[in-house]
Amino acid sequence: MDERDVVIVGAGPAGASAGFFLKEERPDIDVLMIDRLDEGKYSRYHRMCGEAISRAAFKDLAPLGPTNVVNRITRMREEWPGGRVVEAKAVGYILDRPAFLKGVLDRYRGRGGELIHDAVERVSSVGKGTLLTMTSGRSVLARNLVAADGANSVIRRTLFTEAPPIMIWTEQHIVKRKVREDTITFLQAERYKGFYRWEFPSGENARIGFPRGVDSLAGEEVLETHRRPIPMGGLRTLVKGNVLLTGDAGALTNPLTAGGIRVAMLSGRRAAEAVLWGDPSSYQRWWDRSPFSSGTFMRAFRKLESMSDLEYEEASRGLNANPLSLAWGYLTRPHLREIYGAYGPSGRYGW
Repeated sequence: MDERDVVIVGAGPAGASAGFFLKEERPDIDVLMIDRLDEGKYSRYHRMCGEAISRAAFKDLAPLGPTNVVNRITRMREEWPGGRVVEAKAVGYILDRPAFLKGVLDRYRGRGGELIHDAVERVSSVGKGTLLTMTSGRSVLARNLVAADGANSVIRRTLFTEAPPIMIWTEQHIVKRKVREDTITFLQAERYKGFYRWEFPSGENARIGFPRGVDSLAGEEVLETHRRPIPMGGLRTLVKGNVLLTGDAGALTNPLTAGGIRVAMLSGRRAAEAVLWGDPSSYQRWWDRSPFSSGTFMRAFRKLESMSDLEYEEASRGLNANPLSLAWGYLTRPHLREIYGAYGPSGRYGW
């Protein structure tokens, strides 16, 4: 039976980040990464959403920087019922996500990290380690296990008893239509039940997405369609022994903005650091104290989830980039304080 210092299950944003930072800090550490997708399926899977990431994210991820940039973002636009439009400065990027992640994985492998394509079928605790059995029949004993195996994490389901607070099935379509190349657009409405419709530039095309079954693309020329569950809101428990849940496995996506790539990659880094320090519980402490885990975002989501279009329109009157306007809305509309209180932090930590 194979035995490793660290096993990472999943090579998406969280797993790629964990592998990179483990080998960046300790090139001699023995790390095995397991991903179920071969190269072709990997590229298609990671073309579904998660392309937008703020410039601020890379301050947390240095020495990683923005590569494979498709569009540079300078503005965020929100369209609310009643015709109100809110625009604000938002500096970031639309990435070619598969190419970006492959670049991170190349750097991981360049320092001696190993990546195999296999699927974890069974997980069990064995002494101070975790035994993983793959569909190929291969078994690996992990002294430390970083679970980055996504929304339907077999590690979470087997070793942790908690389900994601929110799980929303979404669909995204690549549409043959030109949109503003520097702007990400969100459409807010009752029909989205706390979520939204997004329209992002993607080179010469647009990526348009929304919760499954609540909207349509009548008259659009659709080039590709992707569907994916998004777990959001964060689990209460992310660490059990030497097992750490990261990214979608821990439901770390922001429940208000659904921004996930930044927090996934940051969680991979923090999990790697906790393993290197020999203190897995420090990862839980980081999350509990992090602004990314603030209950403000969940409270705002739950409020929006229950609102009508008329209430959406009322809420939008107090929203703009001016902090004084937000403060005024917070003071004069106490029934909408959950939204006004989350609006500013969502721009800083939501993507």
